[in-house]
Amino acid sequence: MGTEQLGAIERVLKEIEHLPTLPQVITKILAMTESQDVNAVHLAKAMDQSLTAKVLKVANSAYYGSRTARQVNSVHHAIVMIGFDAVKEIILTTSFFHTFRGTQEVKTLLPLWKHSLEGAFAAKRLAWVFRYEAMDEAYLVGLIHDIGKLIIQQYFPEQYQAIYGKLNGSEVLQAEKDLLGITHAGIGGKMAQHWNFPESLCEAISYHHEGRFKLNPRLGTLLCGANAYVSGLLDFPGLIQFCVKAGMSYPGQWKDEDLERVKGILQEEIGKASNMLDISNT
Repeated sequence: MGTEQLGAIERVLKEIEHLPTLPQVITKILAMTESQDVNAVHLAKAMDQSLTAKVLKVANSAYYGSRTARQVNSVHHAIVMIGFDAVKEIILTTSFFHTFRGTQEVKTLLPLWKHSLEGAFAAKRLAWVFRYEAMDEAYLVGLIHDIGKLIIQQYFPEQYQAIYGKLNGSEVLQAEKDLLGITHAGIGGKMAQHWNFPESLCEAISYHHEGRFKLNPRLGTLLCGANAYVSGLLDFPGLIQFCVKAGMSYPGQWKDEDLERVKGILQEEIGKASNMLDISNT
């Protein structure tokens, strides 16, 4: 049965016609991080009117607090008020959530959206701590790492209820293998391949529970640690040690109080995740 179900999932991935809208935007945003010549005009051109409206709504929200003392009325203004990186994060988040907004079942998955957004914040903050050069990449992989759960919920509802309605932890992964022949992480990796994401991102998503990374161990470690942290499996000191034991290092001049400040920033970002999620889904 596992082989049959796996074949069904492969067909589902190929038949989802609306999904290419997501990578077109995200691929442009990721490409922009590699160029020194990108400006607000380039960023604005990557968005349609609907996405632009959502970005401005988030930029004007309480999520950014005192950073937006005046009404933000253009993408260029948003960049001035909250920063280029913040605007890119809003684009990645709103475009991702908007892609799936039309499905009836999505509202039942708000805990998954929240977990995904928290994972994005944690992966990005870890990338900053450990000087990973592509912070947008870390944010994106955190944001979409559990997309496989959405696919299971939409196309295999009976198996979804049997797995997520009764089990937790490692039991979930084993049940996914038993009932579907593949885990949600594996499905997520295949989805990322379907979107033509870089192989290193696909690998990180596919193995974010197993920790087997060959193409980009640093990105994989960031995602694995971020997921464990927002799942409550690691506290912040444990998260830092997890990354260090995996071979990563942060600036030697940093002291314990510096990391404590980073912890505070991350907790504040995660605390605001629900607010940003509400806005992105309206």
